Amino acid sequence: MTKTKILNAAAELFADKGFNGTKVQEIADAAGVNKAMLYYYFKNKDDLLMAVIGRFVEGIRDSIPKYFASSRDTPGNIEAFLDFYIGYLVRNRSFVRLMAWELLSGKHVQTIAKHFIVPTFMALRDKIMQAVSDGIIRPVSPEHTIFSVIGMNIFYIVASPLFTLLLGDDPLSPDMLIKRKQAVTDLVMHGLLPTQTGRSDDQARGSLA
Repeated sequence: MTKTKILNAAAELFADKGFNGTKVQEIADAAGVNKAMLYYYFKNKDDLLMAVIGRFVEGIRDSIPKYFASSRDTPGNIEAFLDFYIGYLVRNRSFVRLMAWELLSGKHVQTIAKHFIVPTFMALRDKIMQAVSDGIIRPVSPEHTIFSVIGMNIFYIVASPLFTLLLGDDPLSPDMLIKRKQAVTDLVMHGLLPTQTGRSDDQARGSLA
C-alpha cells in the first residue's frame, strides 16, 4: 500500500514537473511518508522513475497475449486491443505526459527502451508479422504500423487542451472517447485489411496518382 502511494505520487509529480523538476521530498510529502520510507522501497530517484514507467508499460505488454491469444479472429483481436490501448492511455494520462518529458530530455531514454519499450515493441511486431504471413492483413511495415498507432493516440492525449478549444468539448470525455476509438479503429482496420476488389497494392496506388 505504501509503495503504491509512492508510485502514484511520483507518477503525478514527474508528469507535471518532469524528472529534474521534482524533488524526492515532494514525492514523499505527496505520498504521506518520510524520505527514509521512500528509500526503503527505492534506491534513488532514478530507480523510482524506472518503477513508475515499468508499471505502466508492463500493463500494455502483459495485455498482448490476452488480446492475441488466438489467430482465428485477428481483426477482432486488433479492434479489441485498440479499444483497450486507447482507454488505458486515457486512464493513465500521467504516464503519457511523463513519457513526453523523458523523450524531450533524453536522459533515461536508453534505459527505458532497453527494459520496457523494446520488449513490448517486439511482441507487437511479432504479432503483426504473423498476421501478414497468414494473409490476414496485407503486407505492411510492422514498425511503422506500431509508430502510427502510438502517434494517433499519444498526440490526442497530449494535445487535448488544444483540441478542447477546437472542438468546444472535452476530447477525453466518455462520449468523445467513444468517437475517438471508432475513428482510430476505422483508420487502422481499413489500412490493414486486404482490399476486397482483388487489385494489387500497386494498382490501388496507381489509381490515386
